[in-house]
Amino acid sequence: MTGFVLFALIYFIFCTLFFEVIQKPFFGLYNRHVNAEKTTAKDIAQVYSHGLVSDFIIASYLTALPLIVSAIHTLLPCFNVAIVLTVYNIIISLAVGLICVSDTLLYKFWNYKLDSSVFVYLHSLKGAFASVSAGYLVAAFSVAFIIAGIFFAGTQIITVKCSATLLDGSWMVWWKCLLTFCIFIVAAGCLFAIIRGLKIRPNNPSVVYYSKNPFFNHLALNPAYNLIYSLGTKDEFKGKFRFFDDKECEEITSRLFPTSGRPKRKLLRTDRPNILFVIWESLGAEFVPSLGGKENVAVNVDRIAADEGILFTRCTAGSFRTDRGLVCLLSGYLGQPTTSVIRYTRKLPNLPALPRRLKKEGYVTTAVHGGELTIMHKSDYYLAAGHDTLVSQKDFPSSAPTCKWGIQDGYMFDYILNDIKEKTERGERWFTTFQTLSSHEPFTVPYNRLPDDEVGNSFAYTDHCFGEFIDRLKTTPAWDNTLVVCVADHGYNASHNPVSRQKYAHIPILLTGGALAESGRIDTLMSQTDLAATLLGQMNLPHDEFLFSRDVLADSYSEPFSFHTYTNGFMFTDERGVTIVDNVSGDAIEGSDPGREKKGRAILQKLYEDLANR
Repeated sequence: MTGFVLFALIYFIFCTLFFEVIQKPFFGLYNRHVNAEKTTAKDIAQVYSHGLVSDFIIASYLTALPLIVSAIHTLLPCFNVAIVLTVYNIIISLAVGLICVSDTLLYKFWNYKLDSSVFVYLHSLKGAFASVSAGYLVAAFSVAFIIAGIFFAGTQIITVKCSATLLDGSWMVWWKCLLTFCIFIVAAGCLFAIIRGLKIRPNNPSVVYYSKNPFFNHLALNPAYNLIYSLGTKDEFKGKFRFFDDKECEEITSRLFPTSGRPKRKLLRTDRPNILFVIWESLGAEFVPSLGGKENVAVNVDRIAADEGILFTRCTAGSFRTDRGLVCLLSGYLGQPTTSVIRYTRKLPNLPALPRRLKKEGYVTTAVHGGELTIMHKSDYYLAAGHDTLVSQKDFPSSAPTCKWGIQDGYMFDYILNDIKEKTERGERWFTTFQTLSSHEPFTVPYNRLPDDEVGNSFAYTDHCFGEFIDRLKTTPAWDNTLVVCVADHGYNASHNPVSRQKYAHIPILLTGGALAESGRIDTLMSQTDLAATLLGQMNLPHDEFLFSRDVLADSYSEPFSFHTYTNGFMFTDERGVTIVDNVSGDAIEGSDPGREKKGRAILQKLYEDLANR
């Protein structure tokens, strides 16, 4: 009655071992010259341990049908399981062989894992094969069939031998049938849990990413899983928003996004400060008293801004979610209304990035987050953006205070302070990205200053931790040469009623630290994406690669505006008003204005054309 579960388990184990024992060594040995770093025994162990997750996932996919078929045979002994699974084994063996060989051979040309883009070349096989010799193709297909043969032999032996001994061929009474069905549901649920994952967000390829060396990440990642996942994230950018001819679009956007100019105002005492880049979860302006928000929430933000900081008061978030906000901030790249570029891991290394740019100036770069970096492809993006080291929840003891999303902000600010002290003692020049998490639902924090306002209290908690951190940092030698940038990833609506898109998107940017030469408020209208170019401008570094980021303190910033996207829509704000457009209907749903609508559509067209070419 339970033999079909054992049969499926053996099938699952073989599929997992195949990718661990056959596929990974084949890929690694063939592409060993792509890896510029020396490979140690520790590296190999980490590749296998991290890659096991994606191997489990693809093994679950491959075991699903054998589980179903064997369960049917248990209930209906007349059903011929051997014939069905033999055909299935042939099909998946050929697919596995082709995937493994294609992934391995193409990697040295593409430097990324096999994904759905390979199907583009199937429309023109003659062109795809034109650059390789007939001998190369014969060898490639031969190896593919050998690998397929190995996989088929293993699965077929299991099918023939195990099905004969483990699968019951007699009819069962009704209660045994019911029990068998229940066991099947549990087993199927286990496979689904492996495929999806047990965390808040579903699994994605970044679940295996752990190294700043892309080769090790790619070696760990199962090629079949990456291909299956990418089928749901096809590139559909080029021509997505087409309103103008190329020349007119370029004329409009080139005026809106100047990449030259020199700062009219110098905020820093030094061109090369150490930088702590704090990305505060959901810190909308409605929590900051001086920006018209609640009077008793982010009181330390206002205190620091008044005493020794610079507060940008008219900043608009680039989009509405963390995955978009990270790219807006660190890459100065506009959020997309129909997708999120962070999902397209192959494009991430082609985006500009602050950490990567500062590495050229000798900065040691680190990304710190108290939660899981596999959520929303954060690890993929942080590594591609140029962070040398990633620090996340798994790097801390289990005794650390946690909430639903990870380690509480207070504990993490303590870690950041100690890390800064150590880097200062070593004389390093550093850039650290720190992403907070406590001010996120369910807003459970070890703090109770606002007991009647659960949401506001969570923001007050992070504000309290931030204020204490700044006060402690001021007492250290690191303070004098440190610039702390504090900015939200996106806005938030704390009320139970809808708020205007403009109010939701309003976020603060706070600069503080001993590296600042002055304090005060800057009331210039700007976008979240402009922070990257503005910061580089203050450091006397070029920022022309940041196409959608403007230095708002430069003499070239002559047309202030902000641009925000939401689900298939955009908001364009200038000094004369606000226009919100629904891309589905094509109509302005608020503040209709031909000029602002034209500029917003030109930006969308330019954005998607650029994204298609990344």
